[in-house]
Amino acid sequence: MSAALSADRPRGHWIPWLFVAGFLVVAAVNGVMIWVALSTWTGLAANQPYDRGLAYNENLAAAARQAKLGWHPVLEVQVGEQGGQIELALTGPEDRPVTDAAVVVDFERPTFEGADFAVALTATAPGRYRAHFDRPAPGAWNLHATIRRGADLFVHEQRVVLP
Repeated sequence: MSAALSADRPRGHWIPWLFVAGFLVVAAVNGVMIWVALSTWTGLAANQPYDRGLAYNENLAAAARQAKLGWHPVLEVQVGEQGGQIELALTGPEDRPVTDAAVVVDFERPTFEGADFAVALTATAPGRYRAHFDRPAPGAWNLHATIRRGADLFVHEQRVVLP
C-alpha cells in the first residue's frame, strides 16, 4: 500500500514547502532585527530636533559672535594608568592669553549612552586651564569645551581617541 501512495505523489512534492520554510526563516530573522532595533535606540540624533531647527538663526548669530572674539583654543588630553589630565591653552587676537575664563569640558561617548561626564578646568597660568579626571573607557570621545568670560561665550568641539 505504501508503494501505491508514493506512486501517486510527484517526485519533488516537498520542494514548494522548502520555499515556504525559507520565507518563514527570513521573516523570523527580520522580526528579531526589527525588535532589537526598536528596543535599543530611539532613533533621534538630537533631543528636541524641532526646537533646535527653530533656533537655527540664533545659532548662526552665536557662531558669528564667537568668530568675532578671535579666540584660539588648543585642547590636549593625556590618559595614564591612574587617570587623565586635560589641558586647554586659550589665546586671543595677536596670540595674547585669554585670562579669567570659566572652562567646562563635557566628555561625550558617541557609541554608548550613560558614560558621559563633565570636568571643570581651573586656571594654572595665563591662558592655560587644567583638570584631572578618572580614567574613562577607551575609545572615541567627543569633547565639548564651553568657555565663558563675562558675557563672552565660546564653544569648542573636538574628537579624541583615548587608549
